[in-house]
Amino acid sequence: MSKAAIMYGDVLAPPQRKKLADEYANSDVSLRFMDQPAVVQQQGTRSHVFIDLDDPRFTPPQFLVSLAKSDGIADVVGSSRNPELDVAHYAKLGVTEILSPDKCLERLHQLLNSLEQTGSPRKGSSAKDDSSSRFNMDALVGESTWMREIQSMVQALSEVDFPIALILGETGTGKSLVSRILHNSGVRREHNLVDVNCSAIPDELFESALFGHVRGAFTDAKVDKKGLFEFAQNGTLFLDEVGDLTPAAQAKLLKVLEDKKLRRVGSVAETEVNVRVVTATNRDLEEVVSEGRFREDLFYRLNLLSITVPPLRDHAEDIPDLADYYLSYYGTNYGKPSLAIAPETYGILKVHSWPGNVRELCNVIERAVLLNKSGVIEPGDIGLAIDKDRLDMADRQRITIDIPTQGITLREIEVEAVKQVLNMFDWNRSRTAEYLGISRPRLRRLIDSAGLDQNKRIV
Repeated sequence: MSKAAIMYGDVLAPPQRKKLADEYANSDVSLRFMDQPAVVQQQGTRSHVFIDLDDPRFTPPQFLVSLAKSDGIADVVGSSRNPELDVAHYAKLGVTEILSPDKCLERLHQLLNSLEQTGSPRKGSSAKDDSSSRFNMDALVGESTWMREIQSMVQALSEVDFPIALILGETGTGKSLVSRILHNSGVRREHNLVDVNCSAIPDELFESALFGHVRGAFTDAKVDKKGLFEFAQNGTLFLDEVGDLTPAAQAKLLKVLEDKKLRRVGSVAETEVNVRVVTATNRDLEEVVSEGRFREDLFYRLNLLSITVPPLRDHAEDIPDLADYYLSYYGTNYGKPSLAIAPETYGILKVHSWPGNVRELCNVIERAVLLNKSGVIEPGDIGLAIDKDRLDMADRQRITIDIPTQGITLREIEVEAVKQVLNMFDWNRSRTAEYLGISRPRLRRLIDSAGLDQNKRIV
């Protein structure tokens, strides 16, 4: 079956469209750019749709429903800059998820890389040169004991059809990367990899998002909708932040893992699923289990195989290799392939504490590549990049509440503070409640009473 990505509206700016079209001109993946709300019918093609929800031409319910119902449409991903978009409304019309433009572009590239894994390499390219190589074994960079253990385990798992794995590690250590490599190097690589952030799915939409629903299951359920488990059939479902699932969601997930069957919301029929489930969390699940906030039976089910990804400070000897890897990647992407890192710069990199782990190092190198004009990244260039990264982190932790001249009530201040902290943690309710020093049920009551849930920030 042919594969396609269809983009409606300004999901990509014109220069990005041209660059992407040129990049995939000799690929097996078909790209379509649509400026009108017309449903594309392509016989024998499995299409992934990206749609600009800030453009009113593409938001009429009738169009979205017909798009979701169209044969061959695998999923519909929305893009929006509007933090007050009604996520639940669009979910009922068949939109699988809604992302910010930057996240949408990232998801599009991940999808294209994944689709090419199942097809032939681009003409004139070798598999090694393919952009999807960013997610193969070569991306597990490092010679430390930690990294050698991870490389050895991933290599061993690539040869067996394991059903479940759990990836543990702090935020930014590369858990998502490991999940992609497990999929791309494994026996299920010919099928879909579906990536889900559990903390980003509202409680009331969890069952519909993962298991799907049938027409008429609830108000505005106008079409049958596959869940993410079915999209991942015969492939891999990656559940990130699994430690943030509510007790109700934990119970539903456990049942599907045990029975290997699911029932769409509103249906009496069961569907068998053959899906590898890889989960990840930055929490100490054993501690969370002891506190009664995570089911013990689910923990043991998920912990069949576990991979711990260490914080960067615990394998600092790998920093030079990682810096070179990201320099090569971003140097090529930004047209600076000859850029080099000065020897003394590596010393600066190795003494930094890297609280943001590999993700922070990646961001620092990318920023240094973008700003460099001399052809060599000097210690001063890295210092500026690290300072800017710290500033960005500080900005994200700062809460500012504007008080109008006519005054403001204490209740309004409370609601604004809750809203800003929710946004700070990308609507991760467990982390928000912990930061505010309140219980999760109390946070839920505050969200409901203020109507914040209807204006949820886009992930």
